[in-house]
Amino acid sequence: MDFMVNIRDNTKALHLASEKTGFIKRLIEGKASKEGYIEYLFNLHAMYKAIEDTIDKHSDHEGIKNFATKELYRAELIKKDLELLAGDKLSEMKLLPSTQACVARIHEVDKNYPELISTYAYVRFIADLFGGRIFPDILTNSYNIPKEALNYYVQPDIGNIRDYVMDYHKKFEELNLSEHMETLFAFEISNVYVYTIGISCELDAKLYPDK
Repeated sequence: MDFMVNIRDNTKALHLASEKTGFIKRLIEGKASKEGYIEYLFNLHAMYKAIEDTIDKHSDHEGIKNFATKELYRAELIKKDLELLAGDKLSEMKLLPSTQACVARIHEVDKNYPELISTYAYVRFIADLFGGRIFPDILTNSYNIPKEALNYYVQPDIGNIRDYVMDYHKKFEELNLSEHMETLFAFEISNVYVYTIGISCELDAKLYPDK
């Protein structure tokens, strides 16, 4: 568990930045828009699809199989929300360059060090467990997002979140990583945060260039 403690300590500032900057900050403060949220979801979907496809592709890999946690998968749920919220406009939407860069990096991980895909699952899926408790009310009250379009945040098969997260951390301990792989894992977890922050900040600058 020392490995995961070190990871949390080393990424504390990045974690905070992902919550306190860019479009996410604006969204939480009620200063965004429904259209902006839809575009954010569109970009998230591409990231999650790449993550989940890579996990499924390598689900027999010793270092990946324990992270094929279908109960945490979000891509299909986000797709449902997008179809409800964007309708026909969905086919006209384009990914942000930062999202394209993130997906390209996931494809590199897939080819070179597939076990590193668990770092993307860790940052995104675990964040969803906690974010899912605050965003539905914000989206409903500030942006008039209907409850039927909040599938992204539904977590019916998790149980106690804290217990689930502790068990998820144990999956990393059970990997018995070499020192070299621990270093690569630490770097890649930071990369996931950097991409997440980049997408949020790019979207914010695109939608609100003068604010």
